[in-house]
Parts: sequence; C-alpha cells; structure tokens
Amino acid sequence: MASLTEQDERFNRERLIRGAFSPTAPISRRDLFAGRVSQLMALIDGADAPGQHLVLFGERGVGKTSLANIAVSMLGVEALSVRINCTTSDTFSDLWVRAFDEIQLTQMHLPTGFGSEPVSRPTSVLELIGGPEALSVDQVRAALFLLTRDQPVVVFFDEFDRLEDEHVHLNFADCIKTLSDQAVPATVVIVGVADDVNDLIDEHASVERALGQIPMPRMSDVELADLLARALASVDMTISDAASRRIVKVSQGLPHYTHLLGQEAALGAFRTDSSAVGVAAVDYAIERAIDRTQESIAALYYRATYSARENLYKQVLLACAMAQSDDRGFFSAASVRESLSLLLGRRMEIPSFAMHLNAFSTDRGPVLRKEGAQRKFRYRFVNPLLQPYVLLRGVRDGLIQSSMLGQ
Repeated sequence: MASLTEQDERFNRERLIRGAFSPTAPISRRDLFAGRVSQLMALIDGADAPGQHLVLFGERGVGKTSLANIAVSMLGVEALSVRINCTTSDTFSDLWVRAFDEIQLTQMHLPTGFGSEPVSRPTSVLELIGGPEALSVDQVRAALFLLTRDQPVVVFFDEFDRLEDEHVHLNFADCIKTLSDQAVPATVVIVGVADDVNDLIDEHASVERALGQIPMPRMSDVELADLLARALASVDMTISDAASRRIVKVSQGLPHYTHLLGQEAALGAFRTDSSAVGVAAVDYAIERAIDRTQESIAALYYRATYSARENLYKQVLLACAMAQSDDRGFFSAASVRESLSLLLGRRMEIPSFAMHLNAFSTDRGPVLRKEGAQRKFRYRFVNPLLQPYVLLRGVRDGLIQSSMLGQ
C-alpha cells in the first residue's frame, strides 16, 4: 500500500496532467496555446492599423474564444484590452457598460488644505461621461476618445451571434463606422459563430471598408499534433506517432476533443506508471471521453440514430463523420458512399442511403445542414462537436476499429 506521501505525490501529479489540458474551458495560458499563428498575427496587426476593426468568425468549437484570450493577453502589453461575453438579452448599451466597467482611468485629485499633495484614484470612464444610463453610439465614441488619450483600446465582443436584438447589430455597424471615420484609436473585435461576416453583422456593407475579416477554419492535423505534444511536454510526457494520429483523426479539427482525449490518454498512461502515451492509452481515453461528453451531444446522437427496427442510421451517420470534407466542414454524398462502403465491406450506391441523409437534415435532428441543388447537395454537421462523438461511438459500438483511425 502506497504511503500517504506517495499518494499525495500521485494526486499532485494527476492534477498537473489535468491542468496541462483544457477540454472544458478556453485556453488562457500562452504556453499551452498551439497553432493559429496566421489568425493571431491578423488580430494583432489589425489592432495596430488606424481605423481598422475586426471580425473573427468560424464554426462552434474551433477555438475562437481561446484565440481571443491569448490576443487580449498579448495586446494588453501596449493597449487597454478586454473581452466581453455577449448574452441573448444584451443591448448595445449593456455590452459597452460592461466593457467600460472593466477599464479604469487614473485621475489626479487635489485634496483640501495647504501643503497637501495631489493623490490619484481610479475613475470609471462612465463617471466622466455621465453614465451608466443607456449609452448611445456617440457616448461610446466620446468614452473611447477619453480612454485612448494615453494608450489604444481593444475591445473583444465574444459570442456575438447570441445577440437576438437586430438593433444591436445596427448600432455596432454605426459605432464601427463612426470610430473609423473619426480615427479614434480604439479597435472593436467581433467574435462569433458564422460562415461569413454577414451572418454576424447585418449592416456589413456599410462598414466593409473599416472591417477586417478573419475566418477561423478547423485546426489542421499539424496544429492539433503540436497542441498534444506541447501539453504533454509541459508535464514531461511523450506520445507515439500512432497514438497522436488517432487522437487527431477523431478530433476532426476541433481542439476540444484533442484536449479531452489527450487528457484522458495521459491519465491512463500515468496510471500504468508510464510517461509515454501509446495507442492502448488512447483506446482507454475513447471510452472515458464518451462518458464525459455533454448530454446534449449524446441526445443529438440518440435522436439521429434510434429506431426500433433494423436500420443503417448509425452506419450512415458514422460514414458522414468519416467522409472527406472541405475547409468549411462540407462533404458530398459521394464521399459518404466511399466511407460507408468501407464500413460495410461492400459497394454501396447513393440511392441506398439517400433517405438517411435526407432524414438527418430534417426530422432526425436536424443533425446535418444541407446546401446546394439536386444531385449536388453538400452536407455539414449542424453542431460540429457531434462529429467526433459519432466516431467515438462507432468505436465503442464495434462499427469501426480504433486502428482504422489515424492510419
């Protein structure tokens, strides 16, 4: 039996391993942040450009908030930089009040009495402009003008797609145009889930000149492998090429699953007294990751695949998850055909599963988004986080061997 000291050491070691990965929260430590070099440089360069404002957009789960966190940290060296989370009920004024609450000015005050020295105290910019009543676009401009007398300001508005009031979008478009036209040294960065800028800013055309667009695709295999290696190296662990490829393949470009599988695989290896993560540890991680997946994702899978009768819904959905896709996550029925033929060990033609694809994009979810015209339809998972889960379930249910992943 291990002594209390040995138990404490193992417990502390597990805590370090868990802390090397972040499957449940965005990354905030620069030493654990991997990839996204071009997007990070675009944010920093855009914030330095006079009159330039930015939109960072992409699918859910690709790491936009983590990138925003790191950018805030890096920009904070020379600028006042804050990140604000949007909620469904927020107004234009609500968001800017929260942003200004995060920023404090230092003002000198002369006390009463002879011989007293001036003292400094923090002052909210809202006090100076008479807030925090409902802020107008012009009041925001005036507040930012005050804040930027000493140094630039960069404000990130994350989860912008959650805003439901269309007037918020209009006000932000007006605000960005005003700040740009009057050369106020402040940068507004809008971050959200979208396929393009118009999905986030309805009045995009009126501010196009002032709005830099930064698309955020899924992470590349190289970036995800670097993420794994960097996290493991921080706790003096390594990973085999085969194990890394398997985790990267299942992750489908989404860092959440790389963190989740990497964490569980590292813990599995440690519990067998190994500092090297191999494929056996990844197989253990797959089982654990299924149990840790959000209930909402599991419910989507159940609704998409459940049937009281013999059917191919699980196999077809798994083939969709395995299908070759483009940078935006879209795949064709022909790509599904190749994956399904591999799974079933016989040649399958599109008419044999066309009804399944249609069901996935209608009454069985929808779990797939369908675009295009007849015979040229393209499909994509509505919730990207479902795609890796389908692969994990495929392994657990014996529909695919884990060795087929990452070959």
